[in-house]
Amino acid sequence: MRDFRLRTDLERVTVDGYGFPLGVERLDAPPPLQGYLVDFVASEGEEPDTFAFQVAISHEGLRGLMHDLFEMLPGDVMPAVEIGSVDAYRSIDIYLAGEPIFIDDFIRTWDDFEPILLEEVSLGVGATSEEPYFEVFLDAWKTISVHCQTDLREDVEAKLEKHGLKQVSRIWLDDVFDEIDPPYRMREILVMEDEHSPDLDELLLQLRAVWGLQLDVDPSSNVDDGGRELGFTLWHAIAMAEPAEPRAGGAYISVWVTARSLDEAEALIEASVEGGGEWIMSAMYSIERVAHDERPEELADLELRRHQTEVHSIIIDEWGEDDAPDGPGRPPSPGSDWGTPGGRLSK
Repeated sequence: MRDFRLRTDLERVTVDGYGFPLGVERLDAPPPLQGYLVDFVASEGEEPDTFAFQVAISHEGLRGLMHDLFEMLPGDVMPAVEIGSVDAYRSIDIYLAGEPIFIDDFIRTWDDFEPILLEEVSLGVGATSEEPYFEVFLDAWKTISVHCQTDLREDVEAKLEKHGLKQVSRIWLDDVFDEIDPPYRMREILVMEDEHSPDLDELLLQLRAVWGLQLDVDPSSNVDDGGRELGFTLWHAIAMAEPAEPRAGGAYISVWVTARSLDEAEALIEASVEGGGEWIMSAMYSIERVAHDERPEELADLELRRHQTEVHSIIIDEWGEDDAPDGPGRPPSPGSDWGTPGGRLSK
């Protein structure tokens, strides 16, 4: 796999002296105020009372501030990632670590991908510790959320003031993102030369693997953002597979199924990949629910209402040792015959 590369042809958007990440192509609205808000959050249950900070800083100061805040994290942390979802019934995908990892491992991976994490506007990344309770999260718009137990407030404010930040009356104007036509436009920041160029899905795959991230949904149910039970829905997955017999190469396998939950869909997909005996599933590259009217042509006759689990289609895209100089390319992009819906975009 080739290295991730940022485009060099992009001009940074700066509004009233506030530099935005490269993923912002246009903003026809006031920028955030540089500074921070802080609110007291009373304890609920076993969690301690905390202070919640929202912080905005122009791009040129972002890296240094993030590293200073990371210094406040202790030895073990739980990483988290938020990304705009391509799932038809969910707007944001949230991935949480299943187990704590060493802070050095978190920072090492952050450093590896930092140029992308600071510029990509469909991706938010952070980490939380339990003892002491402390959370740092860089959201998609590259403003920072900090939650800390009450005795750490002065330490956080000292870090912010070191970077010239003072308490302000607001960060964003309340109605900036409430319009039907959003006053912003996003753009791709990674170099996409050909099918072998790593993309955002590849980045997410690597973060999931290194940090032990799991999608934060109930895998035994099937609900939308509002909590409405959906029953049987259409799912599309791209599985990564290795040959069952020792040989070079591998495959991306596209599978369409009807299922009532993530658990059920994953079980059908794994059985489909490995059922012929030729392939062993190595990872789930992506999986999402697809609205009926977004199904591909090959499923044009599929009924709107379905009442049983079923595998509808399996397409194997095999690659060999000689197919690419750096290993396999990414799966076909959205809009190809694989029928994967929409791209990622989130506020």
